[in-house]
Amino acid sequence: MTKPTHKLKVCHFASVHTTTDTRVFHRECTSLAKFFDVTFIGIGNKSGLMNNVNVIAVPKPSNRIYRLLFTTWKVFFLAWKQHADIYHIHDAELIPFAFLFALRGKKVIYDIHENTYEDIMRKPWILDSFRWVLGLLFKTLEWLSAQSMYTILVIAKPEFAKKFITRKRVIIQNFADFEQFNSYRITQRQAIVANNLFYIGTVYDYYYDLIPIIKALHILKQQGKIIHFHCVGYKGRYVDTVLSKLPEYQELKEQLHFYGYLNTTEGYEISKTCKVGLCLKNQPEEILLSHERKFFEYMAAGLPVLACNYHIYKEIIDTHQIGKYVTIDDAKAISAALDELFFTTQKLDMYAANGVDAAELTFNWHAEETKLVDLYNNMANA
Repeated sequence: MTKPTHKLKVCHFASVHTTTDTRVFHRECTSLAKFFDVTFIGIGNKSGLMNNVNVIAVPKPSNRIYRLLFTTWKVFFLAWKQHADIYHIHDAELIPFAFLFALRGKKVIYDIHENTYEDIMRKPWILDSFRWVLGLLFKTLEWLSAQSMYTILVIAKPEFAKKFITRKRVIIQNFADFEQFNSYRITQRQAIVANNLFYIGTVYDYYYDLIPIIKALHILKQQGKIIHFHCVGYKGRYVDTVLSKLPEYQELKEQLHFYGYLNTTEGYEISKTCKVGLCLKNQPEEILLSHERKFFEYMAAGLPVLACNYHIYKEIIDTHQIGKYVTIDDAKAISAALDELFFTTQKLDMYAANGVDAAELTFNWHAEETKLVDLYNNMANA
């Protein structure tokens, strides 16, 4: 790893990402804090020094309008006070504020986690008549940002970079920190007595839907095959207002365990009692750019994976033999895959061991950390 030539002051700030976000805080900020003076401003309720990072928490906004009109300005003013050498943003709505830092002669990184333009064109809460205006505005901002900022792309393949307007870019993947999962790693999954399915992450969003999972578990129950579903993630009122209205839900209540939001340590402690890890995201393949972070975390923990059948997942699952893929919105297909994993195949230990090997040797955050630190050093010396 290239060592920094001098101590830089770095400021990450976000209006959407939380101060406990796995990629932003636990991966990027924690890695950078080994070498630099790092501050992270994000959504949360606890400020202070954590992992050698100066964390400044901003209250979660009550709605999107409040976030856009007030929270963005609040995190910007807090970032301005840091007088950092390098600023690093994680949300597209902060691009205009990043320009102000660039105009001051500061070096700025825009960390692209998703295809924001395509998301804008598909978000159901954006009026059709206004969608193309927002899309055009974003593309303009993206072009302007490319003239004055470095870009980090979180993409599964280099060829996906052509979907973005960038000049100075580096690809940094969502790989897991292998050592972080040492205490959760189990490769003898077949020996676990209970038939437990694990999920951690977003419980409901435009691209996330638990309804096919509930229906799949119900199909299996009708066949006398019981699987308990352990779900970690902020659920709001989704379970009470949506899932509980399903006829299948009433028959499955004893098999469904919703823990709400837990931190990584608490969440993956539950995974130690589970046989399989579920990746739920069902983003249209034409706009899919990267794997879910949990996909690599499951591998590092020795959890056989059940993921969607899109090509970026299929390639890794087929190559490394770490689990199965399925049409993730098809309850019958999901039930068949779960049936094979839990009740038919004897491959869980093989999938677990293969996942661990792949996570340690190929999909390991340490290589990405090196690229991240090198980017900062190159920017500082430019």
